[in-house]
Amino acid sequence: MNKKQAFGAIMLTAAIVAAVLYFRPSFNAEELVKNSELGGRTFSRPVQEIVSPRYGIRAYLLEDDSNPIISLSFSFAAAGSRAEEKGQAGLAGLTAALLPEAAGDLKSSEFKEKMENYAISIGYSADKDDLSGHLLTVKEYAPVAFGMLKDTLTAPRVDRADLKRLKKQMLALLESQSENPGQQLSLTAGRELFGTHPYGANPLGIKEDIENLSGKDVKKYAKLHLGRSNLIVGIAGDMTATEATAMLDDVFGALPAEGAVDDTVVVKPDLSGGFSYHNAELPQNMAYAAAEGTRRDAADFYPLYIANYILGGSGLSSRLNLAAREKEGLTYGIYTGLSVLDKTALIVGGFSATPENFSRVVEIFGREWKLMGEKGVSARELEEAKNYLIASNNLRFADITNISNMLVYMQKENIGIDFLQKRNQYVARVTLEQVNRAAARYFRPENLKIISLGKFN
Repeated sequence: MNKKQAFGAIMLTAAIVAAVLYFRPSFNAEELVKNSELGGRTFSRPVQEIVSPRYGIRAYLLEDDSNPIISLSFSFAAAGSRAEEKGQAGLAGLTAALLPEAAGDLKSSEFKEKMENYAISIGYSADKDDLSGHLLTVKEYAPVAFGMLKDTLTAPRVDRADLKRLKKQMLALLESQSENPGQQLSLTAGRELFGTHPYGANPLGIKEDIENLSGKDVKKYAKLHLGRSNLIVGIAGDMTATEATAMLDDVFGALPAEGAVDDTVVVKPDLSGGFSYHNAELPQNMAYAAAEGTRRDAADFYPLYIANYILGGSGLSSRLNLAAREKEGLTYGIYTGLSVLDKTALIVGGFSATPENFSRVVEIFGREWKLMGEKGVSARELEEAKNYLIASNNLRFADITNISNMLVYMQKENIGIDFLQKRNQYVARVTLEQVNRAAARYFRPENLKIISLGKFN
């Protein structure tokens, strides 16, 4: 594989596997933030909502001229894999992979060479809900960067050789997915939880559909789903409001006025059965846990967020890890987390263990889950969790791209333009009563399903 092919493979992987769930390694949360220089960082400058003069394109902007760098993140809502029509599974991912491949008058090799020469990064990705993009550039070359980004949106090239190569890579990823136990478990869980709903489908697509996708399909998908009406933009870095509003009109103004229509129905996970198993020849049995969660803007989000952190979100210090790993040495890692998609909200979790230890880990998981619901957390646990969640918050923003991504997320989830300044206040004011009320509501045995893959005979 040459340099160009390797770059394409990396971008393709990033574009079409973002929604595939995985098993997280364990970490020590407290050690991670103990000596961090970011712990005391504050966002002294407010986020601005800006509106472009000609097309009325809105965006969140956080100006920061401490470094001559600009990060632009954007998302087209409802343009992800759930928008694909029957017979075109994989088209959102293929579109995301092809958009930054070549554009305007530049072929693939020329486009990549120009990005490299000007230190520009442009990429796209597609998950189950949205098709998103990002741009990173130094201030000096911003005009070049924004011109190239505009070309990817308004004049993408879908050259036959690029299409063939990327489809071949997609099929290779699909084949490797079938050999990855963690991804197979995630796909099995999706089907069991969501059935025929788009969330139950493979985000990578279907082999037969991918083989039949054409360049015409890609261009049609982009034209129908990428529009100003479903565009969300976040900008961080060395850019003024005047510069940013002009850029919005120039880069995104030529897009169709109307983009993807969100007609996917809300779905609740099917938690019937409580436990299911699927036989496979694996050295370790694997489990995926799921329960109904809450929306990002719901009143009980932060109480549940903290309860989950104590149960299985704090790495080695979580209740689950202390009980299953530290005390009994049954697993390398066990976790829970919150997953919020547009049409559903989940508490998810996972672990693996040898076949002889697996049933015991399942027992521990169920016991700790039930105990959290019945007894809640202690005042000391709450204080320690809040201290960590407040101190560690800024670790997420060491990379300027994470800031522009957050600006998009703030708009998408409607959590307020002052979120960066107020987030730690939201955590700090959560009471013990609120956490335990949320725990009692969500951590019930009947709200838990465990789906497993491994040797059970």
